[in-house]
Amino acid sequence: MSTTPLTIVETFVGAGGALLGFKQAGFKSLLVNDIDNDTIQTLLLNKVIDENAYLKCPIEEITKDMLDEKLKVVPDVLFGGIVCKGFSLAGVRNPFDIRNYLYKHQLRLVELLRPKVSVIENVTAIKNMMLYEENTNTLDTFKTYTELSDKNKNLNGEKSSKRKVGADYSGLTAEINANKVLMAQLLGQIDVYKYSVLDDIKNTYAKLGYTFYEKILQTDKFGGYTNRKRIIMVAVRNDLNKEYHFPKELDTNYCINDAFQSIDYADKNNIKNDPDNVPMKHNDKTVRRFKYIPEGKNIAEVIDLLPDELKISSFYSRGNTQRLDRNKPAPTLVPGHSNFPVHPWEHRSITVREAAVITGFPTDYKFYGSHTSRCVQVGNAVPVHLSYHIAESIRQMLE
Repeated sequence: MSTTPLTIVETFVGAGGALLGFKQAGFKSLLVNDIDNDTIQTLLLNKVIDENAYLKCPIEEITKDMLDEKLKVVPDVLFGGIVCKGFSLAGVRNPFDIRNYLYKHQLRLVELLRPKVSVIENVTAIKNMMLYEENTNTLDTFKTYTELSDKNKNLNGEKSSKRKVGADYSGLTAEINANKVLMAQLLGQIDVYKYSVLDDIKNTYAKLGYTFYEKILQTDKFGGYTNRKRIIMVAVRNDLNKEYHFPKELDTNYCINDAFQSIDYADKNNIKNDPDNVPMKHNDKTVRRFKYIPEGKNIAEVIDLLPDELKISSFYSRGNTQRLDRNKPAPTLVPGHSNFPVHPWEHRSITVREAAVITGFPTDYKFYGSHTSRCVQVGNAVPVHLSYHIAESIRQMLE
């Protein structure tokens, strides 16, 4: 076994969930990239990266000269948890969202860096995501479709506001549906330019001289406290003559209670000592609503039991309208309005610290920025437990 540590370069690094997993597996971080200042400050605050070992800029702006200035060796691994808002089923899924095409820049960096192994992490919905070639025949459609998509987003916001106060929103619904019909017609006109994102990634790796592997992994099968599923794409440079094997699932059954037991509520993580463990101050109406939600259930399942003044639409079934079950792994933690889901037995949303521990961060890991920013950092992070086992499987292949 080599005494020289394996190395990693990471894009879309965020708060460092994937990077921590790789570091725990013995990898050395050479360079990270992110567009968000708070995430870079979080990494510096926790001494996860060196002062000069980052590029704070959009991935589109990274050039060969910038990489050559920062890197003196070819990295063993290039990891990218590419922004997934455009692919996620939780969003509007506009095929012309510019974020959908960031994977092409990740592959551009593969071509520039030629790492031994390239890893892309994303939501499972990328498997069936279809995009469209950008050319003179599609540009006008891109523009019109996006305008309609943005219009529907605003209309849905108005509809939500009316729904909350019991006002009529049938006119908005009709307008939204009419726009959807127009959007479908627009896509039909450029169907010939449609392509599969996953196929494009596979084909590009093949052209670059890499063998491609992909598999959906579930975090709680690898020692984690969340059942978050992610597709992991691994590409191995052909000249290595190595065959990659995904990590084997563990015979573990951890739950939220196990995660919370690691938190030192009495001392180190007491709210007086740990700003990340300070609960949100909910208004009285919100707290009263929480009390109606049984453990493991969401507001949609008890909406008829609420007094009229506490009712909200059953449409709101995620975020702080869902109470966690202490005896099960957490679902994917998606902060909404800077709130995470409701605590299993207390009438409040879980704290940044509780969410971070569920995601696999150490109990002394600190997050930089506003409460909203810290929630987003944790919610976007690759679970540490999962990334560690991916890193271990790569290390075993390379050493």
